Amino acid sequence: MPKDLPSKMAQELPKLEQGALIELWEIDLRHITNSNGDSGELYRFHNGLNQSRANIWWQGSEYQAYPIKADGFEISGNGPSSRPTLTVSNLYGIITGIAANFGQGVGGKVTRRLVYAQFLDARNFTGNKNSKADPTQEAVSYFIIEQLKSLDDEQATFELASPAETDNAKIPLLMITSDVCIWQYRSAQCGYTGGPVADEFDKPTSDRKKDKCSHCICGCKLRFGENAVLPFGGFPSTTQYGN
Repeated sequence: MPKDLPSKMAQELPKLEQGALIELWEIDLRHITNSNGDSGELYRFHNGLNQSRANIWWQGSEYQAYPIKADGFEISGNGPSSRPTLTVSNLYGIITGIAANFGQGVGGKVTRRLVYAQFLDARNFTGNKNSKADPTQEAVSYFIIEQLKSLDDEQATFELASPAETDNAKIPLLMITSDVCIWQYRSAQCGYTGGPVADEFDKPTSDRKKDKCSHCICGCKLRFGENAVLPFGGFPSTTQYGN
């Protein structure tokens, strides 16, 4: 689930020679508890070091140098979205501990941040100076750990999913109605800002207090015009059936 690119990052993309693109990871298990009621931790990783051979700093937070890589971020307009995988080193048995105590990390929140090195915090550079430092220049994507696919002494691989695709996800729903508009009259979605027209039974009125929409297409036409493009908040096509 990616967000829009900031302006400076977008300007870098068409250049023939681009700066190094840094991939930063956050794995948030703080909302997951173990059998003792203890909460998990927030881990920040980057597969490398900064100019000073130290951990990367971004937006004032430190990203630990740690072997981590991801695959499968292809974007397709057909079928379900891709399920990328995140492979993390099991150095010191960190992932083994997570798997044993925090439900294999399932449900953990994963944030992927892409940042051009030139925009990193000043403390990443010699003399703690970077005139191009800009904490707003990042491309952020959010995922949920769907399952732990494999685990051994060396590494673990997690399967990720979009937050809207995870099992048991609770997604705000829009009621589908065929002949009733669900918008509140004169709201931003309705868009009507003119004078009084008709009451809730589509009978003409000039009284502002009696001016109410019938929430039918005819009420919409009375206000916007018979042949206008209507902001009708219903779905008339749901009453149509094909062969």
